[in-house]
Amino acid sequence: MQLLKLTRWPFAGATLKQKPLLAATDLCVKCGLCLPECPTYQITLNENESPRGRISLIQGWASGDLKASSSLHRHIDNCLLCRSCESVCPAQVPYSKIIDEFRSLAGKGPQRAAAKVTMLASRAVLVNKGISRFASRFAAFARSSRLLAAISQKSHLARQLTTFLSDFQPHTRRKTFYPAPSTKKGCVGLFTGCTGELFDTETIEASIRLLGRLGFDVWLPPEQSCCGALDLHAGDTKKAGMLAAANVRAFDRPRLDWIVTLATGCGAMLKEYPAYFPQTEQLASKTVDICQLAREVIEDRQMALQPLNKTILLHAPCSLNNVLKTADAQKALVSSIPGATIETLDQVRCCGAAGSYMIEHPEMASALRDNILKIARATRPEYLLTPNIGCALHIKAGLKQIDMAIEVIHPIVLFERQLTSGRTI
Repeated sequence: MQLLKLTRWPFAGATLKQKPLLAATDLCVKCGLCLPECPTYQITLNENESPRGRISLIQGWASGDLKASSSLHRHIDNCLLCRSCESVCPAQVPYSKIIDEFRSLAGKGPQRAAAKVTMLASRAVLVNKGISRFASRFAAFARSSRLLAAISQKSHLARQLTTFLSDFQPHTRRKTFYPAPSTKKGCVGLFTGCTGELFDTETIEASIRLLGRLGFDVWLPPEQSCCGALDLHAGDTKKAGMLAAANVRAFDRPRLDWIVTLATGCGAMLKEYPAYFPQTEQLASKTVDICQLAREVIEDRQMALQPLNKTILLHAPCSLNNVLKTADAQKALVSSIPGATIETLDQVRCCGAAGSYMIEHPEMASALRDNILKIARATRPEYLLTPNIGCALHIKAGLKQIDMAIEVIHPIVLFERQLTSGRTI
C-alpha cells in the first residue's frame, strides 16, 4: 500500500483556505449552551476561553479582521479539545475539527520554553521506538541511582520530566501472536499505543490474557505506530497522516474480526481516521474499545468473578464520553464484580490531562484535576479506574502530591484479576 495522502481538510480550500474555515465557524449561532460544559470557561469565566469565544476569534482571523497574535493563539491553545461542547450543540458545530484546522493553517502559539522542550521530548519518546527503549532504560537507572530525586529539585520543567520518568516501565519483549487457549471465538489485533508500551504494560498483558480467555486469538503487529492524535491536534497533519498510514498497513489482515484499543484516546482517534485520511474506513469500522467488546462477550458467557469488597472510583475520560460514547459498557463491566462499591465521577468535567495539555498547560491542568482529588479525599476508594493512560498518569501524579495511596489502573486490569480460574457458569 502506498503512503496515504491527506484528503482535503473538511473546511480547507485549495487557495483561500480561510474562507472554508470561516464558513464552518458560521455554523455556530452563539447560543451559549456550550458554556456550562466548557472546563476552561468554568475556571476562568472568560468568554475568550469558551467554545463560542474561540470560534469568534477564529472567525475574526479567517475574515482578516484579527491577526494571529500571541493573545489569540493563547486562547485557542488553552482549549483541551475535550469536545463536551459538541455533545450539547444544537447546530452540531464540528468544533474540534475547526480547532484542528486553525492549528494546521496558523500553527500553535508561542509556548514557554519549558513546556515546549517537555512536549517535544515527550512526543519524540512516545513516537520513536528506539528512543522510547532508551528512555525506559534510562528511567530504570535514574530511579535506582536516586538521580530522579536530585533532578526534580532543579526546576518546574525538571519536576515534570521526573514525574513521567518515575512511571516508565521496563521494555517488554512480547510475541506477535497469542492463540486462544480454549474454544476460539475469533481473532483480534491489539492496538497497544505508544504511551501504553511505556507506562502501562500491565494493561497490555491483562488484555492479552482476558481476550484469550474470551476465545480470541490475539495478534500484536510489531509495525503498529502511535495513533497520531498528538500530532493532529498540534496542527501537524502530515505527520499524523504518516502514522495513520503505518497503522493501516500494520493491521491490514483480512482475518481480523476486531482491532481492539486499550486507551480511549487512541480508540477515538482510530474511529475518526476517515474524517481526515483516505483509505482508513476498514480500520475504523473494525476498531472497538476493549471494555465494550469484553462486556458484549461476557454477557453471553457469564464468567465467574471473585468478590471484591472494596470501593472503586470510576472515571470516564472525555474521549469515552464525547467520542466513543461507550461509558455505559465500562460501568456495566466494573459493576459486575461482586461486592464492589462503585462511585462515579460523572459530575466532573475534563481531568485536565488532554494528551500533551498537562505538560503544556500545567496550571490549568492541575486546577481541573483538583475536583477529582477532592472526591477521592471524600470517598477514600481503594481503586481509581480510568481507561485512558494520559488521564491515569495525570490523576496518579495528583494523588501522589496529596499523599493518597490509591491504585490507579485500567478497568480491564481489575476485572481480569477478579476472574476465577477460567470457569464459565
